[in-house]
Amino acid sequence: MWGPASIRCSAGISEEYNDNVRNSSSAQGDLISRPSVNAEVNWPVTEWNTLHLALDAGYSLYAQHSELNRYYFNPGSGLSFDIYVGDWVINLHDRVAVIENTYENPTLQGSQNQIFLQNSVGISGLWDINKIVVSLGYDHQNYLGLGGATSVGQPDSTSENFYVNAGMRLRPEIMIGLESGFSMVNYDSAGATPSVTPVTRARQWNAGAFTSLQLSEHLSARLDGGYTVYSPESMQTIFSQEMTALYFQFLASHQISQHVSYSLSAGRSMDFSYNGQLYDRLYVRWNPNWNVVRKLSITTPIWWEQGKQGGLGSLTYNQYGTGVTMGRALTRKLSAQLHYQWILRTGNQASYNYTANIVGLNLTYQF
Repeated sequence: MWGPASIRCSAGISEEYNDNVRNSSSAQGDLISRPSVNAEVNWPVTEWNTLHLALDAGYSLYAQHSELNRYYFNPGSGLSFDIYVGDWVINLHDRVAVIENTYENPTLQGSQNQIFLQNSVGISGLWDINKIVVSLGYDHQNYLGLGGATSVGQPDSTSENFYVNAGMRLRPEIMIGLESGFSMVNYDSAGATPSVTPVTRARQWNAGAFTSLQLSEHLSARLDGGYTVYSPESMQTIFSQEMTALYFQFLASHQISQHVSYSLSAGRSMDFSYNGQLYDRLYVRWNPNWNVVRKLSITTPIWWEQGKQGGLGSLTYNQYGTGVTMGRALTRKLSAQLHYQWILRTGNQASYNYTANIVGLNLTYQF
């Protein structure tokens, strides 16, 4: 505690070996050291206003490929300010992420290892009067390639995003509602290459419904589904064709027993999650937790994703992944985590195919 503010800080170091640091069909391995810091500040400025600051950042040092050295900010870093006005909770925020793990972007071409800045500044509001819940918001997002990312055909972009959801609680454990959203995207044509659809700007809207269920004390689920339309603008008519799709997202969380739990997500989306590029994606992710060994937490995630680039559809891919993470508290403040990941990507171009094996040890000290 520092006056009215609560502060939590930690520092860590990880040693990781990756047998394919460039995610290429011709693998090159390296040892990577990652010092990191994490800090969270929660400050109740007044009775009705709360400031929250989060920082989760570090630096990657490659033993042999020093040209890949880089800093990163994990998702969750940023600043937010909550304001309470009657039944409304208004949130002002600035969220930032610098993503360096290229396998998290399956659309990147082989032999590349790029990093991307994603920054979102906006405002959201939540109105909850028990039976009725309404949420709405606006975000301005920037997608910026760092370290020459535009040279691989990923143009920078900005987008303006609006959304509104309204739900009704039929019973305390059942909510149904409607949702809609609208986005305007502008692409930096200077960053595009001939392999990228020369779209200068685009609009996208969606409309659908959702339901959330608390099926039991230990099992909850949510399902969203609807219709989305993507309308690009280009100097060439062939690249200005409107695209439509049905979307859905399913989320479930289940505490099977005191020692076993899992989360499951699956869906289809047409979105700009990869540096502003439009992709039609299908995905499934299962994340079980096994606390069957005393003082040892074990997770074994499994995921699959399939995607197709919008417009020309020049890239299609499938990505598979699994792994295991084991964590244990060594002392009251020091904890250790050992992890292994296996990733396989296949695509319609040979240079997009690769496998990677990643093993590492993390040590974290909580101040």
